[in-house]
Amino acid sequence: MDFILIIGIFEALTLAFLVFFKRNRNVSDSILASFFLLFAINITLIIIETYNRNNSYPFPAFINTTAPFILLHGPVLWFYIYSQTKQNFKIKPVYFIHLLPFVAMIIDHAVQFYFLPVEEKIYIATTEIFKEYFTYPLWVFMITLSPLIYFSWGIRMLNQYNKRIKYFLSQTEHFDFKWLKQLLYIITIIYCLVNLSFIIDVIFPLASFNVLQYSAFILASLFILFMGIYGRRQSNLFKSKVIKVNLSEVSVNGEKGILEKEDKDFIIKLQNYMNTEKPYLNPDITLANLSEQLKVSAEYLSEILNKKLNKKFFDFINYYRIEEFKNQLQLEKNKKLTLTGIAMNSGFNSKATFNRVFKTHTHITPSQYKLSVSEK
Repeated sequence: MDFILIIGIFEALTLAFLVFFKRNRNVSDSILASFFLLFAINITLIIIETYNRNNSYPFPAFINTTAPFILLHGPVLWFYIYSQTKQNFKIKPVYFIHLLPFVAMIIDHAVQFYFLPVEEKIYIATTEIFKEYFTYPLWVFMITLSPLIYFSWGIRMLNQYNKRIKYFLSQTEHFDFKWLKQLLYIITIIYCLVNLSFIIDVIFPLASFNVLQYSAFILASLFILFMGIYGRRQSNLFKSKVIKVNLSEVSVNGEKGILEKEDKDFIIKLQNYMNTEKPYLNPDITLANLSEQLKVSAEYLSEILNKKLNKKFFDFINYYRIEEFKNQLQLEKNKKLTLTGIAMNSGFNSKATFNRVFKTHTHITPSQYKLSVSEK
């Protein structure tokens, strides 16, 4: 089983290296590289602790050093999510408040363990008498709750972010951090399983602390291996594209309002432009692009779409793409094209997005629509 841990260390270090030295590295990449490096440190420490136990503790300074670093997993991954979903992110001193639980556990361990004589430290480790300390269950629950709180918080931030970007983008695949949400769900399940065993052990002893800890990091190593395989399948390792419009400056809220003459005139101009120039055929069209073409501010266009027409930019653009698809489906020259091919000619750049959007707007699949048209 040590072999799995060693592979986990090398995989974590490899991922940290690839992310940290990637082209156009930013703050988010540095934080993600730190997350992988943290896993490498944690797994290395558990190997040293295991070696200590099996060889009469030749490295007593490393006894019980693994646990505090687990309290960094949640905050570091949360920092990464926050840096990706908040534009112009900069690290501020106030953010370091998230590291206080880690510092508190280090201080507690230093007082109760690290500064003790070597013989006493070895005795505490071998007998696991530390389980009787009143702080032990407190730290178990803290280590359990901290990652779950941060991971849940991160998922909530991503959901809010993904809702917001639909007001600005017509395609969201490269911006929605779908891969990150999937990994968050997986890591949350793993932490629940691992930490549940520790909590049960506090109430009803299951196994030695060493066995529980060792098993937990076997799972951690397997998770890192999975992340490595998953990450390499991304077109750009663990990275989504940067949104170039300021998400915080453009209004996305508000009910449908009264149309002034100026607004009516602009809406007519907008609809004519969409029908004649067909800007939606550009798969990467954004609110900022379209506002520039129409020679208005992104704020004004956003207000017209959201408050006057009651539509997100994503839905507005994809409505025209679907109508374009319906029209192109009727053309004789397109008879030999697949539905996906026609969809791509209509401005979509993803089969999955096309199928999902088409069914949302029409309540039937593209294949069902084609069949219904052919029967007429």
